[in-house]
Amino acid sequence: FFDAGETLVHPEPSFPQLFARVCASRGLEVDLSRLPKATRRLMAGVEERQKKGYTFTNDERESRRFWLDFYSRLVRELGGDEVDGTLPQELYQTFSEPANYALYHDVPETLSSLREQGYRLGIISNFEAWLQDLLDLVDVSRHFEVVVISGREKYEKPHPEIYSTALRRAGVQPRRALHVGDSPLSDYQGPSEMGMRAVLIDRWNRFPDFDGSRVRDLRELPGLLARGDI
Repeated sequence: FFDAGETLVHPEPSFPQLFARVCASRGLEVDLSRLPKATRRLMAGVEERQKKGYTFTNDERESRRFWLDFYSRLVRELGGDEVDGTLPQELYQTFSEPANYALYHDVPETLSSLREQGYRLGIISNFEAWLQDLLDLVDVSRHFEVVVISGREKYEKPHPEIYSTALRRAGVQPRRALHVGDSPLSDYQGPSEMGMRAVLIDRWNRFPDFDGSRVRDLRELPGLLARGDI
């Protein structure tokens, strides 16, 4: 199983660059070096709430409310208190448009290699329901036989039920499943606590002290699996 956002797909050219571009159009110059840390700090609090059952992706109005608040907080952290109040709305619209996303460079080769090795592939993602449209747009839907999107379910990662749902639909026991994603909590700790194997994808070395299976490029996965190193 793969996570989707920041694992398979990303805003094009990147979240920081697209965020900064939208902000600049409204007169706010963003220090890109501060953005990743601020974003992770805000999302860490959200993940802890999700573990207790909080959801926002499975209700369109709640999702919009969540993201407007999230972008408002992020703008304020980056010094945008006096910026036009419609900026969070423009950010929300920008990051809700499938055309503003692309696959990471290592995804096509990795998915093809894993399928050639006989692995069944699936997705477990905290994302609004329109993720399916995005997967179709970037032409990877055909690789996945199970797609569990929180926007269509009652739970979000790292709540145990979303992993259970994916395992049940795939007809596989936890010990026979591997989950790959970019969040130490939602994509590693959560599935590990379910008895699944897990790998953290850490392309930018954000978690150098992470104590667990970690790759910098998804193309490392087929070799690790072939050698039994995961």
